[in-house]
Amino acid sequence: METGLTLKVLVAEQDKELNLHLGSVLTEEEFEVLQTTNGNELLQLVHKEKPDFIIMDRMIPVIGGLRICRRIRTDPNIAYIPIIMLSDNEDVSERILALDAGADDYLVKPFDMDDLIARLKALKRRTVNPKISVIRAGSIEVDLERWTTSVEGTHIILTSKEFNLLKELIEAKGRVLTRDDLLERIWGREKELDISTRTVDIHLSRLRFKLGQAGSQILTVRNVGYRIDFSPAWLAQRSFKHEGY
Repeated sequence: METGLTLKVLVAEQDKELNLHLGSVLTEEEFEVLQTTNGNELLQLVHKEKPDFIIMDRMIPVIGGLRICRRIRTDPNIAYIPIIMLSDNEDVSERILALDAGADDYLVKPFDMDDLIARLKALKRRTVNPKISVIRAGSIEVDLERWTTSVEGTHIILTSKEFNLLKELIEAKGRVLTRDDLLERIWGREKELDISTRTVDIHLSRLRFKLGQAGSQILTVRNVGYRIDFSPAWLAQRSFKHEGY
């Protein structure tokens, strides 16, 4: 690994041979590895161990990968954990289902182990800067460490994509982000699935709806993209753990 910090990976793969191989490769890469072949045990381990990453079989018994993804993404205590989903199905529709359920990445079996490691490292680089705790825009508060969002103290459940869209808009501090910008920042590798900028519009529409009245702070810049409502009042409410942001 590129850092002395040991990262914990939970591998949930029903194929015992692949499970063991994944464990061996990840251990060689200096990850701490937890392993299971069962979805119920997966959820228990996630709550107990709080792994840094989850590598999960799409067809993990008994619950199934999509349902587990959705459960994780709606639990503020574990929703922040990145998930790579493994599947035998290479159909684009299946990939989109997995990503929409909350997976951060999707790998089709058989896959190259170097590719998996590269994706884990990419997810690691995208993790939150530990110096920043909470960012705010008006009545909207986003806790980057706990992966939670609230409006006037009321907790709002967001998917990983909605959360990251909101984070990017707030951190832009009122600057306009084009649809292409947001597609690149939030979907990244997934653009190879022919995901269009219309996907950004759909997710932002859902985000506005969930934020209620506060959703009006997300402004559409016609034919360009989106920005968060910027004002001195919001600027004064920003909460960071270090100066100079």
